[in-house]
Amino acid sequence: MRKKLLLLPALFFAAINFTQAQVWLELGAKGMMGMTGLANANINGDADHDSSLGFATSLGGVANLNVGDYHGLTFEMLGATYSHSMTYRGAAGNRTVNMEWESIDAYLLYRFFRSNGAFAELGGKATYLRGAQQSFGTDWSDVSGKYTDRYWSGCFGVGGFVTANKVLTVKTGIRAEYAFTDLMSAEGQAENYPTFYTNYDTYEETQPFRIGFYMEVTFGVGGIAQSQCGARGVIFGTGYN
Repeated sequence: MRKKLLLLPALFFAAINFTQAQVWLELGAKGMMGMTGLANANINGDADHDSSLGFATSLGGVANLNVGDYHGLTFEMLGATYSHSMTYRGAAGNRTVNMEWESIDAYLLYRFFRSNGAFAELGGKATYLRGAQQSFGTDWSDVSGKYTDRYWSGCFGVGGFVTANKVLTVKTGIRAEYAFTDLMSAEGQAENYPTFYTNYDTYEETQPFRIGFYMEVTFGVGGIAQSQCGARGVIFGTGYN
């Protein structure tokens, strides 16, 4: 997964070398919120478990490198909080299981823009966990050692411009994410997390997914444009106008 993410900027910068289009940079802030859940074959197929979608929020910074009117590369660094809940119907009665983890999420995505202001984005995310806790009934425990230090996700989204001028650009969109690697560490896998309180015949990976709505506010820092005679000159502001 990491090699595929590194291939994305390499192809993008190769395209810059061959294009005659304007290249410019935007920096700004981004916030995202939405629903999150877990894909686990054991839990999802267990009649004794009922899962509920949790809530996730993210806030941080974004850098957009745009080429011409149609192509862009987006890098984001967001601090995030995730949660997930489920009910377990065991011999001792119903117990609520709550899972919460905090992370730093690093995104790298390619964006394709249409002339009407809409865009689609595709790329990946590396999630670096900063801490995790889990409850069984009313008992909460620090389970940071049971959860992995990092997991990888694929991302796809669509969005559009709310407003844009020579300095400020506001975009909104919806993004879907799905993890390709396990949320649990080797220690957590050995102890059957997140369902340590029951046993299954085989271990199944726990893969987080998320659907979120975001708002992005960026400022045009500047860029480089090539004139008809071939000379390049520095411009300031955004290239959307």
